[in-house]
Amino acid sequence: MAPLSRGFVIAQVQGVATYSSLLKKEMEYQALTRLTAHIVEECKHWRQARALAYIDDINKVSSGYKRVRYAVAPGTKVYLVPDSILEKLYSGSGKTLYVGHLVTRANIKIGLSVNGFRRHVAIIAQTGAGKSYLAGVIMEELLQKGGTVIVFDPHADYVRMTEPNGEWTADLANRVTVYRVPTSISRYPSIRNVKNLLICFSDLSLEEIFYAAGIEEKFTNIRRAVTQAYNNLRDEMEGGNRRSFTPKDLREQLYAISNDKSKDSQTRRDAFKAISYVSRLERLGIFGDKTTPFSEMFIPQHLSVIDLSGLSDREADLITYMILREIIVKKTQPEERGFKYPVFLFIEEAHRFIPPDKAGPTWSSPLIKRIAAEGRKFGIFLILISQRPSKVHQDVLSQCNSQIIMRITNPVDQRAVLEASEKLGEELFDDLPGLDKGEAIVVGDLINMPAIISVRKRRSYEGGADVNVDELLDEALRSAKEEGERKRQAEDDWEKFKRWSEPK
Repeated sequence: MAPLSRGFVIAQVQGVATYSSLLKKEMEYQALTRLTAHIVEECKHWRQARALAYIDDINKVSSGYKRVRYAVAPGTKVYLVPDSILEKLYSGSGKTLYVGHLVTRANIKIGLSVNGFRRHVAIIAQTGAGKSYLAGVIMEELLQKGGTVIVFDPHADYVRMTEPNGEWTADLANRVTVYRVPTSISRYPSIRNVKNLLICFSDLSLEEIFYAAGIEEKFTNIRRAVTQAYNNLRDEMEGGNRRSFTPKDLREQLYAISNDKSKDSQTRRDAFKAISYVSRLERLGIFGDKTTPFSEMFIPQHLSVIDLSGLSDREADLITYMILREIIVKKTQPEERGFKYPVFLFIEEAHRFIPPDKAGPTWSSPLIKRIAAEGRKFGIFLILISQRPSKVHQDVLSQCNSQIIMRITNPVDQRAVLEASEKLGEELFDDLPGLDKGEAIVVGDLINMPAIISVRKRRSYEGGADVNVDELLDEALRSAKEEGERKRQAEDDWEKFKRWSEPK
C-alpha cells in the first residue's frame, strides 16, 4: 500500500529480484567469490507490484474501490495493507459464497458474489488442476444458500454428493439427486438418491431419432424406411390403438416392412438395413414409453446431477439437449406457471457440448448459446467448465463475464482464455503456468478485485479425484503374491493327492 497526496494505491507484489552494482554476470567466478567473501556491497532487493485499487480515505474503506489513475512517485514509502482493509475490499455486497482465501494472506477469506453469476461464469483449467473440485465447492455453497443447481456430469465427478459425512450433513446430502440411465455403467454404482433417467421415445421427432441412431443425411434410403415405420406408429397413436411407442416397436415395424411381400425389394432391403440402427437405440436403455418428470429438478435448495458417464458423446449430447429444452421452457413461462427461482446450470466438459462452428454442430449447442445470450433475463445462470477453452465456442466463452482460471500450460488454451476475458490482463495471464494445484485466478463480476486464491477444502465427497497409483500398485503386488501362494498350495495339494491315490 503506497500513499498519495490524494489517497492510497493498493498493490500486489508480483516478483522479487536482487541487484548489485558490483556483481555482474560477465565476471569470472574467482572474482565473484572474492567480492562476496569480503561483502564489499550489500545486494539491493527489488519488488515489482501490480496496482489493484485506489482508495480515497484509509479510514472510510467500503466494499468497493476505484481504478488506479495516479502514478506512485519513486521513493514513496510502502506499507503492508492491514487485514481489515483487505477484508472490506474483497467483501462483496449481498450474499457471497466462501470458496477459499488469498494465496498471499491465508486469513483473508474470499467470497464470490451470488449476483456475479447473473453474467455467467467459466471455470477453466488443465486436467488435474482442481477445476471439478472447485466446482463442487461452489455447488456446496449454492445449495446451502437455497439455490437450484443442475449439473451435466460426463465423468460422475459429483454423484458422491448424495453421501453424507461428518461435514456434509444428511440434510444437505438428501437434497442431492442423481439421474442416471438404467443401463449405464458408472464408477459409483451403489450411491444413494438415484433416479432413472428416461425419455419417452414417441416424444422424439424424426430428426432427433436420426441423430440419436447415427443415421446421417446421406443415408437417404434408410431415413426413408425409418420415416415410413415412424409414420405407421404415429397413425396408430392418432387412431387410439396405442398410447406411445418404443425403439422396440419401431424395430418391429421395420421388420414387418422388410417381410412385406407387397413392398418392392428396395424398400424391403432399406427397412432391413435400418433395423441395426434402431437396435442401437433399444440397447441404450434410455428410451421407453415414459419420460422422467424433469419438473422434479425445479425445487428450491436442490442439486440435480445428470450422470452422463458411460455414454457416447452423441448420447450425452441428446440427453443434455432434451433437459436444456425443458429448462428453457420452464423458465420462460409466466411466473405463475413456471419456476420463479434462479437456476444455476453447470456444464462439465463444455467443449463436448458447445464446440467451435468448424468442429460441427451439436444438438445442445444452440440452446447453450441462447442461455448465454438471454439466460440472465429468465434467471438461468451458466457455469461452463472445461480444460480445453480453445475448443469451446468463443462467442459463448466471451459471454462469461467472470472467469475462474486455474493452471494452464498449453499456449493455445492460454491465448483462448486471454482473448475471451477482458479483465484478465497480461500481468495475471503470466501467472497461469505457475499456479499450484488448488489455486485459481478470479476475475470479473464475481469479485470486487482480481484475486489469486487457494480453494478451501470440500465438505462433500469428491468423485473425480485422481487415481492413487502408488497404493494401487502396492495392492496389485499383494494380490499377485496371494494368487501365487494359492497356486503353489493347489499344486502341493494335487501332488499329495496323487501320492495318496497311487496303488500301494
